[in-house]
Amino acid sequence: MNGYERIRAVLERREPDMVPMMEWSIAPNVREALFPGCNDEPEFAELMGLDGVTAKMPAQLGGASNLPDRFTNQWGVVMQRTTEDYAPVDGPIKFAADLDVYSPPDPENEENYEGLRDVVSRFKGEKFIFWHSRAEFMTACELRGMADFLMDLMADPELAHRVLRVVNEYCCRIAVQAIERGADGVMLGDDWAYNEGPFMSPAKFEEFILPYFRNMVQTVKAAGGYVVKHCDGYVWPLMDMVVDSGIDGMNPIEPAAGMDIAAMKERYGDRISLLGNIDCGKTLSEAPVSQVVAEVKDAIRQAGPGGGYMLMSSNSIHTSVRPENYRAMVEATRKFGRYPLDMAALA
Repeated sequence: MNGYERIRAVLERREPDMVPMMEWSIAPNVREALFPGCNDEPEFAELMGLDGVTAKMPAQLGGASNLPDRFTNQWGVVMQRTTEDYAPVDGPIKFAADLDVYSPPDPENEENYEGLRDVVSRFKGEKFIFWHSRAEFMTACELRGMADFLMDLMADPELAHRVLRVVNEYCCRIAVQAIERGADGVMLGDDWAYNEGPFMSPAKFEEFILPYFRNMVQTVKAAGGYVVKHCDGYVWPLMDMVVDSGIDGMNPIEPAAGMDIAAMKERYGDRISLLGNIDCGKTLSEAPVSQVVAEVKDAIRQAGPGGGYMLMSSNSIHTSVRPENYRAMVEATRKFGRYPLDMAALA
C-alpha cells in the first residue's frame, strides 16, 4: 500500500498494511534539524516517508513567505505574531450593523489554492491530501472576539447565528472547491474545548454549533471527500453529537486533556477512525526516547486492532518538539505498527 491507500483504509475503518502517519504541521526548526535544507512541509513529508500532506488557504494573499509581525487576513481579522504562529487581536464585526456590510473572502480566488495545486501535482494518488479548513466556531470568534461571541450565545442569539451562517457558507464553498481541485479530504480545525471541558454547554453546542458543523460534514461528503474533525481539549461531553454528524475520523484525542484513546476505541471505534494521540507536550518535547517508544506502543495496542487508526501527535510538531523524539516516534510506528499487529511485542 502507498500512503493514500493506507489513510483511506483507516478512514474507512479497515486494516492497512501498517499504521499510517502524518501531521497537520511541522515546525521549520524540526524539519531543518532532521533534513538540513528541507524547503517546506510537503518536501519533509516525502523525505520522512509520511503518508499524508496538508494544504490550506494562505494567511495573506500575495503569498509572502515572511509575513509581517502584524497584518490583516482575508477575513478582515488583525493577526499578531506569537512564538509559534499568529493570534487574532481584533475582528471587524463590532456591532450587528457591521455584518450588514461585511464581505467574507472570495472562495473562487485561485490564489487560495496555490499550495493545494502544488501538493496535488506532487502527491495525488500517492499520499493522502487533506485540505485544512474550519467549519464555524473559531472564525466566528475571530470576527467578533471570542468573549463577545460567547456572550452572543446568551445575549444576542440572532447575531450569533448570522455570524455562524456567514462563516459556514464560505467554509462549505471553499471546501468543495478544494475537493474539486484534488484534495482527498478535509480536516476541520475548530477547537471547541479547554483541557477541563467544552467552551459551552452541550445544549448550547447543539443549538448553535452542531447545525453548521453537520452541514459542513454533509457538504464535504456529498462532494466526495472524507472529513476528519480536529479538536483539542476535553470533548467527551460533545462526542455523541460529533460522531452522529457523520465524520470519518476524530483527532487528536489529546491525552493531556484526559482523552483516553482506549475508551474512544471501545465506544466509537465501529463508527469513526481515530487519529492521534502521542503527547506533543512533555513526551515529544522533554521525555527520553524510551518513553516516546512506550507511548507509541500503547497507542497502537489500544487503538490499532481492526484498523481505523492513524498515529499522530496530540496537536502538531511545534518548535519545542525534540527532533530526535519525533524521529523515534516515526521509527517506532514503522517497527510496531505492521499488520497483523504483534500484540506480544506491543505489550
